[in-house]
Amino acid sequence: MAELKDAAQTFANDLINQNIAGLMMAFTPKGMGEAMALQGQMASQPQPTGTPKVEVVVTGQEGNDHLVDLVMGAEGSDETRTIATRWQDVAGAWKVDGIALKA
Repeated sequence: MAELKDAAQTFANDLINQNIAGLMMAFTPKGMGEAMALQGQMASQPQPTGTPKVEVVVTGQEGNDHLVDLVMGAEGSDETRTIATRWQDVAGAWKVDGIALKA
């Protein structure tokens, strides 16, 4: 099984590159539902301009959930958005079981 941070980095890169096939493989059914809700929330916010960048920050664990923040921004800009994700080991693969925009 890949390391959590590696799986989260791949997920973040798929978000930036809008790799839908890669993203679909990363979610549990619960996580997919939350991602669909988040998509509408993100669409209503201004998009950063410039070359996208992301920092993956493993923040801890709550029960079986491993918490990872994706700090998204653009080169040359101080503005960032943080997407909080909850990961679970599902049959030997890391899957996003929860996703939300942090305030």
